[in-house]
Amino acid sequence: MDLSYSPDEEAFRARVRAWLAANVPAPTARQDLEALRAWQRTLHAAGFVGASWPKEYGGAGLSDMEQAILNEELARARAPGVLNAMAIWWVGPAVMRYGTDEQKRRFIPPILTADEIWATGYSEPTSGSDMAAARTRAVRDGDHYVVSGQKIWTTLAHIADWFFVLVRTSTEGPKWAGLSLLLMDMRSPGIEVRPIRQIDGGAEFNEVFMTDVRVPVANLLGQEGQGWEVVSSALINERTGIAGSIRFDQALDWIATTARAQGKTKDPCVRQRIAELVTKAAIVRYSGMRSLSDSLHGRMNPHLSAAMKLTSTSLTQEFSETAMEVLGPYAALMDDPRAPSSGRWAKQYLGDRSMTIAGGTSEVQRNIVAQRILGLPRDRGTTAGKR
Repeated sequence: MDLSYSPDEEAFRARVRAWLAANVPAPTARQDLEALRAWQRTLHAAGFVGASWPKEYGGAGLSDMEQAILNEELARARAPGVLNAMAIWWVGPAVMRYGTDEQKRRFIPPILTADEIWATGYSEPTSGSDMAAARTRAVRDGDHYVVSGQKIWTTLAHIADWFFVLVRTSTEGPKWAGLSLLLMDMRSPGIEVRPIRQIDGGAEFNEVFMTDVRVPVANLLGQEGQGWEVVSSALINERTGIAGSIRFDQALDWIATTARAQGKTKDPCVRQRIAELVTKAAIVRYSGMRSLSDSLHGRMNPHLSAAMKLTSTSLTQEFSETAMEVLGPYAALMDDPRAPSSGRWAKQYLGDRSMTIAGGTSEVQRNIVAQRILGLPRDRGTTAGKR
């Protein structure tokens, strides 16, 4: 595996780094909805949103390597996240691949400019990460589908304009075969959004209740029964790449600073824990490079993303757990003037509890790794896995 960059790639990195140095908002800048919308538009004007999208859809047509470099530099600069990230990762690519010409004209441009915010509806209270078991029903009624059901853990639903929602249009055949994907207007009558208050005080997740919501048949993405394929292909775009390792490097610096502030730099237990984190962060970095190399050479390995998701989210929790141990009794302080670093680690620790659930639970990822990568049997009653 060649870990070097070409002169053109290094020139691109230098251009991105210079632009970010001149344009990234200060840490004290506003982070409200309109500020985040404005930041995404600034990135888009520079060609850094949907950068790997084809130019005919408003992207910059960057190569996979250039996109990886861009992600790495955004992380290094601690730039604010992109408001419409889920739409850029999942919705836009899915509409490009499965959408009609009219759907492409209607939905793709407002994604890049954040004029329309998207939420994605996969998980349900009775099925969790088992998307194939979705029970939200969509019944055809003339030129509309009538949708009833509930989604949960829906990020940004409270500010979303549109809903990329997985529904059941048939109960015949295997459970995954009856799923379809609808593009639902969140202003439609019959939709109720209830924010879920989290233990860290935030409320970015929501419950979405749909009661006889009418969705035009023209908003069906792909064909009836193609929902499982649409969602599966979209989720492959969510990967932990080399940018993830930059964030871990930043967390390591933060932990080292915390250890120094607490006078723990000579504690052998603390030093051993930090050394273990350094080792695991390096594994994530080189796994990200392997995934990038596979992409560059046309080697599709969709199951590797499950292993990387499992590793990176578990490691994220280990970072905040280690920091809490270093802080000792002070770790319990969050909204208190005496809290170290203004309670930053306490907030991080509480927020990180969701990491091994969001985007697919660790249990599901372990099953994918066991069956698809290691070839282990699904249960004790069989002798062979499925590769």
